[in-house]
Amino acid sequence: GIVVIVGCSHPRMEHILKAASKFGDLYAIIGGLHGFNEYDLFKDLQLICPTHCTQHKAEIKSLYPEKCIDGGAGRVIVF
Repeated sequence: GIVVIVGCSHPRMEHILKAASKFGDLYAIIGGLHGFNEYDLFKDLQLICPTHCTQHKAEIKSLYPEKCIDGGAGRVIVF
């Protein structure tokens, strides 16, 4: 599947995910999720890696503990 990597999601995560899904099934999202809180859009992802500007990390981790990992500088993710 597709791994979406964003710096910061000012264009709104729902728009970014919709645009990316036109190219195939989404596998993961990595990056700053800003104030995004439509958590149900993450249900089909295999990996969620929120970084620097994500305002709701605790909520995302509590909803998706099995697929949410901490991100940041130096983080290595092997697929």
